[in-house]
Amino acid sequence: MNTENVDKYDKEYAKNMVRKYMPLVTVVVTAAVCIIIFYFCVKRYTGLKDGIDTLMRVFQPILFGFVMAFLMNPIMMSLEKPFQNFFLKRGGTITKVKKNVRVITSVLSLIILVGVVSVFLWAVIPEFISTVTFLVNNLTTQIGGVLDWANEITGGRFETQIMSVKNDEAINNAIDKGLSFVQGYLNLDKQEEMIKTVTSWGYGLGRLAVNLIIGCFVSVYVLMEKEKFKGQAKKLVYAFFSPAVGNEIMEFARKTNDVFYGFIIGKIIDSIIIGFICYFGMTILGLPYRLLTSVIVGVTNIIPVFGPYIGAVPTVIIIFLTEPRLGIYFMIFVLVLQQFDGNLIGPKILGDSTGISTFWVVVSIVVGGGLFGFMGMLLGVPTMAMIYYLVGRISNVLLKKRKLPVNTGEYIELDHIDDKSNQMVKKDPEKVARRRVEATPKFLRQKKDRDSDEKN
Repeated sequence: MNTENVDKYDKEYAKNMVRKYMPLVTVVVTAAVCIIIFYFCVKRYTGLKDGIDTLMRVFQPILFGFVMAFLMNPIMMSLEKPFQNFFLKRGGTITKVKKNVRVITSVLSLIILVGVVSVFLWAVIPEFISTVTFLVNNLTTQIGGVLDWANEITGGRFETQIMSVKNDEAINNAIDKGLSFVQGYLNLDKQEEMIKTVTSWGYGLGRLAVNLIIGCFVSVYVLMEKEKFKGQAKKLVYAFFSPAVGNEIMEFARKTNDVFYGFIIGKIIDSIIIGFICYFGMTILGLPYRLLTSVIVGVTNIIPVFGPYIGAVPTVIIIFLTEPRLGIYFMIFVLVLQQFDGNLIGPKILGDSTGISTFWVVVSIVVGGGLFGFMGMLLGVPTMAMIYYLVGRISNVLLKKRKLPVNTGEYIELDHIDDKSNQMVKKDPEKVARRRVEATPKFLRQKKDRDSDEKN
């Protein structure tokens, strides 16, 4: 095959690849634009927002069911194989055994999930209430203890100023203002408003409980029929798109599932491990509020990068108010724990599930959190990973079309590409140094020359 035929073949291949990916790219870009427009419409028009809120209330139990099924699926998958082997040894057809085992493992996974959450709440809520009650009732004493500690470590050099703060009514006034603000924010100033607020909360909690119960049933049905749902989704994809485009959509869907599933489940496991390590470490160090603090640290650890520090701030304050010295010990312990998690535990569990650098992780958390709050911070990283993956595939196709390398390392030292020969021209160190000198402000160049002359 001569050079002309090779070039013709490469051009045809590149054109086919562009035709192959363009429908998928169009769908993804259009979906992204629609989501952004939809978001700003919801923020701008209250009528639309009210309609969305109504739909969310209606579909809330379904959403709960899908989220619970997502969390239950690993439990069910780990139970299915042992149960199938157990029942197959005792007779029965494979089809019947699989169907019965799926029902059993779905229900068992629901029981395990509900049991774990119930035990968690049973252990945490009473301590949370007792801790908050203690701090509220003894807040003035706690702050006074912190001021005494500050006076002690400064050797009494600022005793007059510290004691003046401790003995006057500033602390009590600040606490009263804080309580008044909370009462006003919650509409608790008037008895009528308080009754209305409490009634609204009670109705909301009751509706939430009912939706959670319905969600439990939905989650079991989703797991029992998940293969059928997958088949129906694939059927629709190939019904509306050509086989080539359908294959790309399926590949993108599999990648999305792998990234989201691996990241979220991995983050949950990582956070549970960090919570246990935090509890046992605090027990060894003799720190107070071990259970409550470990739960806060573990839960906030789900948020990448910023989560550990978000959880550390309130927990350090709580312990510091009780015993300032122990608060400092705990702050050091949390910093060491997070380094241990970030450099050892996290990478071992998550691996390279997202495939993006720390910079893009930070960007995804900031943007996702700014737009969608906590869920945006949690799901922003895998979402950014999928955008990064899609842009990478598109750029590779376009680079192949132009007969350029797809390896990023080839472009690090690139200066330009010759438009005639299509060859990559690397940077000339002398030209780079000259450009840097020319870009340096004149007074800095003169100072550098003077320093060089004095050194010589």
